[in-house]
Amino acid sequence: MSNTLVDEICDRALRIAPEVPWFVEPLTHGRGQAFILQHILRNRLFSSVIRPAWMSRCPDLAIVRKTIGQMREELVFDDEISQPHTTLLWEMGQNVGLTNEHTDATRAVPLVDVALNVWENIARTKHWVAGWLATSVDEFMLTAMQGKHNFLAAAWQETYHLTDEQVFFFIYHTKADDDHAGRKVWEPISQHVTTEATRSEVLEGMELALTAVKLFYQGICELGDKIDANGAQTQEGPAGRSYKE
Repeated sequence: MSNTLVDEICDRALRIAPEVPWFVEPLTHGRGQAFILQHILRNRLFSSVIRPAWMSRCPDLAIVRKTIGQMREELVFDDEISQPHTTLLWEMGQNVGLTNEHTDATRAVPLVDVALNVWENIARTKHWVAGWLATSVDEFMLTAMQGKHNFLAAAWQETYHLTDEQVFFFIYHTKADDDHAGRKVWEPISQHVTTEATRSEVLEGMELALTAVKLFYQGICELGDKIDANGAQTQEGPAGRSYKE
């Protein structure tokens, strides 16, 4: 059941990836800025609320330790690059025209707010495996997708005319996210999903998580299109939860 389940999870995720407009449509200046602004909120809430919600119910300490290590790299320090990933994200924002004031003041647009609530609900109320998937499935999608898409450094270089050094966030995360999600990383699922009832619960949670992925990136597209319409001027976005701790 295990390998079949993990394969099904991966197949479902990759099947819907081409349906997510932000992934495959041309990257505009506004959509790039919107990605940075809303991704900051995603990372903040994932580390402070959503991951701890499912980790507190996870009996597999190896998975918990690996996830804590991932959170350390995101927020505190990645030994390989001698800085946290949040620093890379902030620098990426500056490279596409955002200031610290913009990133500090960013707010969740409505669809992103809904997506964050869906992911949080999965982590709190569904099987912990579903919570694990909810907080890692988009990382898998963005590293396993074939062909041209907007998580590749080349897309940002084409739109913003950036150097390899200026798109290091995307170059590095292609590798880092491959260590965070996917068939090999998710292999332990087999040890914990041993009944049809649990399998059904996990797949139900997975479908909700994928719906939230679509909502999240649709929100980014809508915000990006507004930024483009205003001449690629950054703005804080409509009122919503700030998730600012």
